[in-house]
Amino acid sequence: MRSIAMAIAAAMLAALAATGSNAEPSALQVPQSIRLQHQQILDRLAGFAGEKGPAAAVAQRALALLKDHYAREEALVLPPLGLLPRIARGDISKDMEPAIAMADRAKAALADFQNDHIQITSLMNELMEAGQRAGNDELVRFATRVANQSLNDIEVAQPATILIGDYLRLRLGSR
Repeated sequence: MRSIAMAIAAAMLAALAATGSNAEPSALQVPQSIRLQHQQILDRLAGFAGEKGPAAAVAQRALALLKDHYAREEALVLPPLGLLPRIARGDISKDMEPAIAMADRAKAALADFQNDHIQITSLMNELMEAGQRAGNDELVRFATRVANQSLNDIEVAQPATILIGDYLRLRLGSR
């Protein structure tokens, strides 16, 4: 638990340092908070996958699916979200144009991502059931959090990326 808190504190300090010096990256980047969350989920899943018992096989399947899903999500859906602090400050510039194409690709891939999230939720339900049968409250809580995070992607992250692209298209006059 302490290493997680230290990683979060280091990420916050890095983000504050970048903001304080007005040194914002010009390239699209996945928000650090999301990258950290993804890595924590994958690390914890790897731990459950390495244990013995029926939950291990489900955790292994979930780990393989989430590694692939997160890689695609971090390449396609999440980088425009890193622009939100600049957009919120009204700092709109031409270097943001790649976010428009990325948002269009994310919109075109919504059905694929939705299928992934259905599979993720199914696997998390299996992990919850395995955890309940084994009396493993930690596994149940973890699987519940991952299922909730998956729902957040569908309800917030993906639509936000599309809105960012549409907003930038309007503001930058791009087609």
